[in-house]
Amino acid sequence: MFLVEIKAIFEKELAPRQYKINSEIYGLQYGKKNSNKTIKKIMLTIDLSLEAIHFALKKKVNLIISHHGLIHKPVGYFNQNLINKLSLLSKFPISIFVLNSPFIAAEGGITDTILEALYLKLDKTFNIKNKHGVKVPIGRICLPKDYPNQNQPLKVEDLIKRIKTNLNLEYVSYVGDLKKEIKKICIVGGDSPNKDLLKRVINKGCDCYISGRVSYFDAVFARDIGLTLIETSHYKNEILALKKICNLLSLEFPYVEFILFDSKDPYRTYF
Repeated sequence: MFLVEIKAIFEKELAPRQYKINSEIYGLQYGKKNSNKTIKKIMLTIDLSLEAIHFALKKKVNLIISHHGLIHKPVGYFNQNLINKLSLLSKFPISIFVLNSPFIAAEGGITDTILEALYLKLDKTFNIKNKHGVKVPIGRICLPKDYPNQNQPLKVEDLIKRIKTNLNLEYVSYVGDLKKEIKKICIVGGDSPNKDLLKRVINKGCDCYISGRVSYFDAVFARDIGLTLIETSHYKNEILALKKICNLLSLEFPYVEFILFDSKDPYRTYF
């Protein structure tokens, strides 16, 4: 397989370039832009930690597909951590392709993975516009109707229990009333929302919002307007989606070795 082929698969299908949100990093971030470079071994990872890069070099990987990039904003100075990563990368002819928001929004991406894991019924996409005016389907608006043997209305407590079980989480943070019945849910597999987005969620008829990370101020705002907020694991959302993509690619391209690097959740829970 050539680099140009794997790039096309992600840019057109698995994490469409058109879903890039404004100035975020997307696409080939490191390595020579040689479209005819032969790719025999690909590693998928959530982030480009030193451990992930060490693993890629040890396995002699040709291409790293990472959800998050080496840097997330313009470099003001080269800190030691970035210097260490670049020093490692320079020792082997490796390329890095970054996915970012397009992998959240894509069909079969992070948001869809959460939807499928929770057995919810898709109603429609939840779109935001990037600076080019393109509608990015960053979220999914869904109905609590697809779970087997579900005869009673779904309550917040029921949904939280389902999230804990199906996403294998030790705990789930939430804002709202556990006994409240849920009518319509908006899922976004990315970071914290903002007030304008939460207002749009309410205007779409949703009374529950599920996200990978929620800020304190957005939690207070949601409490004030009566919107249930549920925070899943940022890590768990992404690793589940990457596992699915890794399996899909392995079946479609049996002559290329696909490796999933699991960096584990950096957060620890003290009981």
